[in-house]
Amino acid sequence: MSDAWRPGTSPVMLRARAGMLRTIRDFFAERDVLEVVTPVLGGAGASDVHLQNVSAVDGPRTFFLQTSPEYAMKRLLAAGTGAIYQVGPVMRGGESGRRHNTEFTMLEWYRPGFDLPELAREVFDLLTLLATRHGQALAPASQVDYGQLFEARFGVSPHTAGLDALWHLVRTELPDGAAAHITDHGDEGTRNDLLDALFSTAIEPGLDGATFVFDFPASQASLSRVAQNERGELVSRRFELFWHGTELANGYLELRDAGELARRFEHNNTLRRVRDLPTVQADRKLLAALGHMPECCGVAMGLDRLLMLMTGAGSLDEVIAFSDPRL
Repeated sequence: MSDAWRPGTSPVMLRARAGMLRTIRDFFAERDVLEVVTPVLGGAGASDVHLQNVSAVDGPRTFFLQTSPEYAMKRLLAAGTGAIYQVGPVMRGGESGRRHNTEFTMLEWYRPGFDLPELAREVFDLLTLLATRHGQALAPASQVDYGQLFEARFGVSPHTAGLDALWHLVRTELPDGAAAHITDHGDEGTRNDLLDALFSTAIEPGLDGATFVFDFPASQASLSRVAQNERGELVSRRFELFWHGTELANGYLELRDAGELARRFEHNNTLRRVRDLPTVQADRKLLAALGHMPECCGVAMGLDRLLMLMTGAGSLDEVIAFSDPRL
C-alpha cells in the first residue's frame, strides 16, 4: 500500500498530454474558433439510456455532472458566439475498463454553416496534425456508410432487420458472451443494443486506418437530425471516427427542432422506465434556446483515448493521472 498514492502516468506522458493540448489550442486559434468554458455541473442530465449521470447534491438542489458540454455550448451558440470549442472533464457513470473511465477529457466543437463532410475534413486535419507530431503518418481517411458496412458483414440491412434477425446474428456471428449484457425488452433500446454489439465486436476492430462511418440508424440519432438516404431509409445524419479499431469522435448535423427534441427526451424516459433506470427531466433551457441556434454541425472527441493511441499506451490508466482505481 506504500505506493498506492502514485499516479498511473509518467512525467513523459504528462508532457505529451500538455503538448497535445497546446497543439489543439493553436489549431483552433488559427481557424478563429473561440475557446469557451461551461460548467461541469448542470441543472439537467442526459436522458440517453446508455449514459448514466453522476449527480451532486447541494442542499435542496441536485446537480448533474455533465456527460458532455453539449447542452451549455448550444445555449452559447444560440446567444450568438459563432464557432466555439471546449476542452474539459466530463463524467459518465458505470464506465470503467481499458478504454473507459468515469471521468475523462473531451474536446467538443461547433461549426455554424458547416455540413458533415466539411466537419469530417476538419476533424481529420486535427487528427493528422496530432498524429504527425507523435511520429505517426496517416493515410487519407476512408468514408463509409454504416448500412453498407453492416450489410457487407452480416448480409442484412441494419435499418430494417427485426429483433429476431439481430438476435440470430448475435448467436451465430459473435463470440459467446459478447451480448451477455443485453436484456431483451423487445423494444427499440434492445434493437440498438444488438446493433451496437454486432458493430463493435465484428466491424469496429477492423477499422484500423482513420475511417469516418456516416449515416447510423435513425434510432441512434441522439441529438442529430434524421433524413432519408438514397434508398429511402431513415438514417441519422451523423458520423463516427474510428482509428486503430477504436471510436474517437462523434459528429452531428445538429437538430434545431425543440418539439422533436422534447419527444426524444420523453421516448428515452420510456426506455428508462422499462429498464428500472431513473428518468431524467428535460433540459428546458436547452429546449428554449434551440430555435435560436444557427444551422451547424458539432463533434466530440475523447482526448484520453486519442493520447493512448498516439503514444501506444495499453490503457487509459497510463494516460490519465489518477484513473478510477487510483482515487
